[in-house]
Amino acid sequence: MLKDYQKMLAKFCEKNPQKSKKEVYDHFKAYGLAKSTIYRWHKQLEEGSFLNRRKSSGRPVKIATREVIKQLVRNFDHRAGCSQRKMARRIGCTQQYISFLLKQRTMIRRRKRIKRPLMTEKQKQKARRNCRQMLSTYKKIDFVMDDESYFTLTQSNLPGNDSYYTSNNQLTPHHVQHYYKAKHEEKLLVYLVISPKGVSKPRFIPSGLAVNRWVYVGRCIRPVLRPFLKKHYPNGGYVFWPDLATAHYANFTIGELQANGIPFVPKWSNPANVPKARPIEDFWGILKEMVYERDWSAQTLDELKNRIIYCMKKIDPSLVQRLMGTVRQRLRQIARNVDV
Repeated sequence: MLKDYQKMLAKFCEKNPQKSKKEVYDHFKAYGLAKSTIYRWHKQLEEGSFLNRRKSSGRPVKIATREVIKQLVRNFDHRAGCSQRKMARRIGCTQQYISFLLKQRTMIRRRKRIKRPLMTEKQKQKARRNCRQMLSTYKKIDFVMDDESYFTLTQSNLPGNDSYYTSNNQLTPHHVQHYYKAKHEEKLLVYLVISPKGVSKPRFIPSGLAVNRWVYVGRCIRPVLRPFLKKHYPNGGYVFWPDLATAHYANFTIGELQANGIPFVPKWSNPANVPKARPIEDFWGILKEMVYERDWSAQTLDELKNRIIYCMKKIDPSLVQRLMGTVRQRLRQIARNVDV
């Protein structure tokens, strides 16, 4: 980048030889260059040493040559599963030096791969079509979503929970170095309803109780969904958007929704296998990070319930509004390109 500015300055001075240093500085200061830098370049231009690379002192470059940098770009740019250690052994340096070269000599940065559901081309076309249809059908009404998620007594697969920090590993306690997990750990199923107007109170379903049509209607729709809709949408202006679980579209469930006048997205119009279109999935991630913050763990299910209730009270309501405000934007992105 500096080389380009040097060429611009040389061309400018060649066309305007009568310009003084001050006038040259006034012309190039808009680019954010320091005054001392412009004056130094101007002086070098007058002396005839401008744009000539000085011979560097010290040993010549043997590893970070242009050929090696090109080899790094070929092997790492837009690729997954690359090993810096293997490349270091091939070139004859350390892994730390490979990491340094990637950061300082190239624009290549390490990124985390995003886990996505595998979809066939037919499923992608159907998802695009259904998302477009939902955008045109439900233009000016709120989306109300529900979902269930499991919480365990301990959680170790969250970002940041698989590492620890220490200045001396020999002095680090064992409970920090290791995490302990039971082979058959107790789980707690939590049910929530979310919309742009807020989040319902969590409904806890005992572990081992399968969510079939009877459980879904008796423990989810009647005690949670119906009071939530009655409180926030007494005059309508919403559509209920469940996922495509079997219990959500059973005849008994559909009859319960129709009997209570709850408009819902029909099964044939509901896009499948697109969790990124539903902000409630992001809400679960935020809630679980708060629950298991600083490697928190529970001894009993009651302790876990209290922790979930406490963390939900701490969530800013504006966060829920921002999440639910992106529903149409998400649907629009999938309708354009499901791979985004």
